[in-house]
Amino acid sequence: MFSSAARPRGTRIILAIALLFPLACGHGQMTYPPSRGGGSLAEGGHCESRACMWFTQPTEIPGEPTLLLQFRTVNMGFEGGPGDWSRRSPWRAPGTAPVSGSGCGISGGNGLPIPNGGAAWPDMLPQGTDGLLLPRREPTVWRRGSVEEVAFAMSANHGGGYSYRLCRLDGKQNNVSEACFQQTVLRFADTRQWLQYDASMYQYDTLVTLPRFELPLVVVTNGTFPPGSQWARNPVPACKLCDQYDYCGPAVPLNLSEAFQPGYWYGNQTLYGGKAWFDSERCHQHCAGHNLSACPPGMTQFREPLPGLSGYSGAYASRQGLPYSIVDKVEVPADLEEGDYLLSWRWDCEQTPQIWQSCADILVV
Repeated sequence: MFSSAARPRGTRIILAIALLFPLACGHGQMTYPPSRGGGSLAEGGHCESRACMWFTQPTEIPGEPTLLLQFRTVNMGFEGGPGDWSRRSPWRAPGTAPVSGSGCGISGGNGLPIPNGGAAWPDMLPQGTDGLLLPRREPTVWRRGSVEEVAFAMSANHGGGYSYRLCRLDGKQNNVSEACFQQTVLRFADTRQWLQYDASMYQYDTLVTLPRFELPLVVVTNGTFPPGSQWARNPVPACKLCDQYDYCGPAVPLNLSEAFQPGYWYGNQTLYGGKAWFDSERCHQHCAGHNLSACPPGMTQFREPLPGLSGYSGAYASRQGLPYSIVDKVEVPADLEEGDYLLSWRWDCEQTPQIWQSCADILVV
């Protein structure tokens, strides 16, 4: 459907290899504290627990972009004009794009299954179920005024950035909402963050234990919502194998009224959104390095914070996803009421019209 006139020969070869593999089915989750959806530091970006399937799509910012250029994560050569295909993406005005549900994500990202990893798996709650309804877990205890660790991981790297927020629970969870989480956006407690690899680093029959790797934290406060709230830029650059506008053409609108034919892509399940939109999404993912856990030299969306730290997805030890968590330290406000809370991790993407969320149970003492 797209013209090949603007495609460099080397890019065509790389993309031909990438097209041999299916798209990633899951994309991101909180790995510490333990979320209601599953996932753990030991799991990293792998998604056997389905923790990475709680999100919102499609969504976009309601106004004009507010993010400064130096905090962008994709397509940084364009700011305005037809080539700025990500200008409506959630990260372009962090915190303003609306989400579905309570702020914990919904199963499969939409009430309808959409074929870019947006179909709830059979062993999950039904398509479109609010993540707030997942079973409560034993809460992680935080002390008022303390500094605590939090972490997330990615199965597919959609750029953008993230924040951690708290909402106090009443006895029936009736008060939990995105508006509640927005009232207590946590501040980062350090200028550093860390990469922690998962527990599947086997070399032949030996488990290799790796240290944490320190990298600089990039905090964003200008143009965020609520005003002045702290967000962190996703530190891992995706690949830039080709220019997504030149190669893929203008973004195609999602059309939820156009159903796929049963049997397309996910066996016999009917999917929605329109094949033209799906082909456009797939093309953009291949330009960003789908199935590459490290980018070719010099072919990243922005500068790597550590040598070799880049990539989009890929498989490690026969498991899909990036094999590490990104660990931060956050400040627990000293004036919080004691009691039960939900911690929400919100990842506003820039490469896709998606917001990924996870919720974890917290007891503040």
